[in-house]
Amino acid sequence: MDRQLISGSGTLNKHVLTAISRYVFVLIYFTPSKESLFSRMGRTKLSRERRKIIPHGHPEFIYNGIIRKFRCMITSNEMRRSYACMEERKGCSMNRQNVMMMLLFLIATSIAVFSQRPDIPIMHFLMTVAVFVFFSVIYSQLRLKIKYGDTELDYAINYGIAIALFAGPLGAVIYEIFYNVSVHLINKWRKPDYRKPFLYVFYNISIFSFANIFCFYLYGLLSPLVEDIPFGFWLLFAILVFITNLLTDTFILIHFIFIKKINSFREALNFYDNWNGLDLGKTALINGFLFIFLIEGSWDLLIGVFLLNYFVSQSIFPILQNLKDKDDRDKFMKMAYRDALTGANNRAFMDLKMRELSDSGETFGIVVADIDRFKTVNDSYNHAVGDEVLKHFAAFLKSYLREGDLLFRSGGEEFTLFFRNSTFEEIQERLENLRSNLADSVTTADFNDEPVEISYTASFGLYYKKFEDHPSIEKGYIFADNLLFESKRAGRNRITAENGL
Repeated sequence: MDRQLISGSGTLNKHVLTAISRYVFVLIYFTPSKESLFSRMGRTKLSRERRKIIPHGHPEFIYNGIIRKFRCMITSNEMRRSYACMEERKGCSMNRQNVMMMLLFLIATSIAVFSQRPDIPIMHFLMTVAVFVFFSVIYSQLRLKIKYGDTELDYAINYGIAIALFAGPLGAVIYEIFYNVSVHLINKWRKPDYRKPFLYVFYNISIFSFANIFCFYLYGLLSPLVEDIPFGFWLLFAILVFITNLLTDTFILIHFIFIKKINSFREALNFYDNWNGLDLGKTALINGFLFIFLIEGSWDLLIGVFLLNYFVSQSIFPILQNLKDKDDRDKFMKMAYRDALTGANNRAFMDLKMRELSDSGETFGIVVADIDRFKTVNDSYNHAVGDEVLKHFAAFLKSYLREGDLLFRSGGEEFTLFFRNSTFEEIQERLENLRSNLADSVTTADFNDEPVEISYTASFGLYYKKFEDHPSIEKGYIFADNLLFESKRAGRNRITAENGL
């Protein structure tokens, strides 16, 4: 798959990259930061002295005028507010990030300038960049997100490997510049509340350019080694995609460390959990096909690959959105049916389960449990200590549940249990073990800044029956509640049971 290089007037002029570099440098370098890399007073003084000796109309005079205009534009109230909000969120100096981003960009552009560039006709080169940028921007508007904590990262497939291998480091840098700047401007136009500073666009340009240039040289190093290996070409592209993801994610991880979003080694390792093998494979296949079609000049097949990837992703997006909506509904459902203090299911969930089990004709035991003399705990200490006792009691009851059993906080210090898939005698034995072990247990709570040990007992009512409809389950609960009160009247800390079969 060696390319046929064309020399002569078709070679790109180095001034193209110089102009782009100056443009991006002006946008970024003069973005407000807590502390500029160089003194602004010194820079202003120098520019005034140089204006006196540089003739009007000289290119350097025009360049200095552009710098002054951008400086005025960037110090507008809107950008100052955006930067203030960013500083408040991040809570750290941007100085180290500025240095790292500038270093990465300088490395990438330097390699692009001084490396041996493929001699591609200028129109072929421009058409390649334009097509790749166009479809990359279109794909970026799918609004796919990857969440890390409270931060959302934009998801977009990386087409940069294919263009880097075809157009060299220069093509990789120019592609990333036009793609990321275009996405940034479109987002500012479409979203009035879009406040992401251009600094982050510059960061994306730097890390993806650096990663794709690295893959360019890695491909040249490894491609002779895989020529005789079955499917060696695709294996090599899988390696390139893996390396690219590793590099870009590592750079983003370093950024998160700088802004204090990641503070431990464990969090750093968890950052790589969003990798997906199928997604990496898709990226490798797409870049491989794009590279082949670029070399062969098959523009119809090249655009077909772009369209296929876009339509497939577009069709999957509603499915992913529906799954996300379902997940959100499930979370809200759990919140609606969960007791916030103890973590047990609440009374509303108990009513729901009663309706679900009403037609099953299932035989199970309904147990109503209540803490003995709980009011004395609140009166002797305070409600915070009482809450600790409730949490301890709920956790103790949970420890005796088996698969299929259910626990509800049915009110105050009263809890209800559904013991399923067990005989009446088995439930009695489990309850007796629970009761005796609870009487011997102690829970610790803070009272007046000192730990206090609380011991308590509980009373239980068990009603066992085959329930065939909803009213029978409700009546079963009432019977179990009445049996609980018999335990209370008989002296507490005991079980009263009835087999309704």
